[in-house]
Amino acid sequence: MPEEFFSKCKMMIKKEWKIAFFSAVVIGFLTHMYVFTNMLPNHDGLINIYNTQLKFKSGRFFLGPFSGISSFFDLPWIIGSLSILYLALVAVVLTEIFELRKTPAIILTAGLIVTFPTVAATFSYMFTADGYMMGILLAVLAILITKKYKFGFLPASFIFYLSVGIYQANLTIVLNVVSVWFIRELVLNQTKIKPLIHSLLRYASMTILGMMFYAFTFKTYQKIFAGEITDYQGLDQIGQRSGSMIDQLVKINHTTMEFFFRGFISDFPINLFEVLNLLLIALIVLAVGLAVALNKVYASPIRISLIVVSLICLPLFSFILYFVSPGVEYHMLMEMALVLFYLLPIVIYDRLEKLTLAVRWFSWSTVVVLFLIAFNFAIINNIAYFNMTLKYEKSYALLNRILDRVEQTEGYENASKLAVVGRVTMRTELASEKLPENIPSMTGAMGESFLVEPYHFEYMLANQFGKTLHRLDEEQLQTLRESNLVKQMQPWPLKDSIRIEGDTVIIKLSE
Repeated sequence: MPEEFFSKCKMMIKKEWKIAFFSAVVIGFLTHMYVFTNMLPNHDGLINIYNTQLKFKSGRFFLGPFSGISSFFDLPWIIGSLSILYLALVAVVLTEIFELRKTPAIILTAGLIVTFPTVAATFSYMFTADGYMMGILLAVLAILITKKYKFGFLPASFIFYLSVGIYQANLTIVLNVVSVWFIRELVLNQTKIKPLIHSLLRYASMTILGMMFYAFTFKTYQKIFAGEITDYQGLDQIGQRSGSMIDQLVKINHTTMEFFFRGFISDFPINLFEVLNLLLIALIVLAVGLAVALNKVYASPIRISLIVVSLICLPLFSFILYFVSPGVEYHMLMEMALVLFYLLPIVIYDRLEKLTLAVRWFSWSTVVVLFLIAFNFAIINNIAYFNMTLKYEKSYALLNRILDRVEQTEGYENASKLAVVGRVTMRTELASEKLPENIPSMTGAMGESFLVEPYHFEYMLANQFGKTLHRLDEEQLQTLRESNLVKQMQPWPLKDSIRIEGDTVIIKLSE
């Protein structure tokens, strides 16, 4: 009977899982409620109000089916709710992987997972966000299954294959979760080296098998189905080499420093974000040092060496895609693996039992600093949403003014085509200076306007204003750009910036 089934399920659910799940749900909705209850498309969302998300050209073969759970419409509340559900389950899985027991450690883990800036950046592409969050859940679930069962790496490899088939950057999440787990096991000094290496080999087998499945699918799509791969983010250059190993390591070092310490290494101002990251590094060093001392790990040179190598691997694994394709450029959507840096001191704090003065200080420092970091993440996310609102309102107001002018132009009733020449400049101190200075670069949420290409005007006119004008193809538009007619027109918002020639509305935004 259903009630018996649910009763048994309830008995199987651990207290720690409940804490992780409900903490993630509460903190997640408190942080992201605004974007769930407002329609805030960005440059991609504008043209994906309805889309099947079949991104085969991007190598994201399973994004469509998992995004389709919420339908193919851009439904912020449904997609957002599913996304928080998936992230809450991620928090539960990580709680189980790291065997967290202390309530503050579990709550902080859940809080950091749902507030990390990658989540908000993904929500700026709300139409597809739930698919990406499912990808993260599948990635950590593959690790848990590998950990729990002797031959779990076999089914887990298929689950991991689905995960990277949603988003290739999920590889970095798996590598960093395993790295933090390995550091935890080494500093606790409760498991001998040989069983640890065996477990590590199972994780490696799961990852390699999953990537082999993905590579086979990728090549099959290219060769057998003659599928075209986009050049976006160097996807068409996968497997090619550009530069030496040293060049890639320099890139990784620069990108890591740029994320954590931008204000200290550039002309940008130093914000609370960078200061808290300095404290984070100090906590990581203190956590590892305390655990090594209390558990007498210093007596094992092999463990010390492995700990050092694993710590070095964290940034390397976070940006390992630099080694995969020369065209990769990391942005916030690809950096979810960096949240494991923030979880490392929590994982160690959770297992420090000896109540020495140093442990007390470290424990309180971990809870306070990581709480401040999670809270600061939530603020950063909402600043990004604030700018998305401004972007939408400025874009909507601009197109409303343009359409009003078009409707007052002679020949409007016969117009069925659209030609947009140039780009409108919207530069304000708030969005162009203050915002980038105060928060990390949030892909999809930054900028002044999302009316960039002619197709943005076409889609917004149709979906937000109910006016259908089909844009000229690129060849026709280029011919028009070079014509004397357009050259003689004045740029927006001057009087002669809009003309109707035959059935074509010509909008000249700039020279």
